[in-house]
Amino acid sequence: MPSSDLEELTDGVLALTPLRPADAEAHFAGEDAELIRWLNGGPGTLAGTREYFQHCQEEWASGGSLRAFGIRVNGVLAGTVDLRFSGEHLAPGETNVAYGLYPQWRGHGFATRAVLLAVQYAASEGTRRAVIKAEPENVSSGAVARRAGFGLSGRVVEDGAVLDRYVLDLG
Repeated sequence: MPSSDLEELTDGVLALTPLRPADAEAHFAGEDAELIRWLNGGPGTLAGTREYFQHCQEEWASGGSLRAFGIRVNGVLAGTVDLRFSGEHLAPGETNVAYGLYPQWRGHGFATRAVLLAVQYAASEGTRRAVIKAEPENVSSGAVARRAGFGLSGRVVEDGAVLDRYVLDLG
């Protein structure tokens, strides 16, 4: 299981830190139609966001299979990136990467930087291949995957949705 003692990952431009319940308000305020459609699957509530972020914190503390990071630019929460070390359509040694930025932070390369930092962490925890799954219509997500070095490996179906599956071998 991945370690749970991480405080911060940074590339000098942005930082990834474990999500915590105190981030819920900023996250909820940053959600827009794109995040709801592509990442969340439906509109949420502030109470539900707090509950989920508490779960994320508990996953970190217990060494669970979820690592949820806040993406921070100059200390401001700009979005999230999650690593799931097990799940549907993942072989042993594969980790799923999911990400989203709030509207004002899009278009500056932050999602690609966050994905690259997250997969470096995943590799340090034993991941041999990172996987990004995105709906084919989510052109922006596919572009982030390609800019981060992922290649399209095919399509999978999850919960009735057809998803492009991008992979990056980590060694």
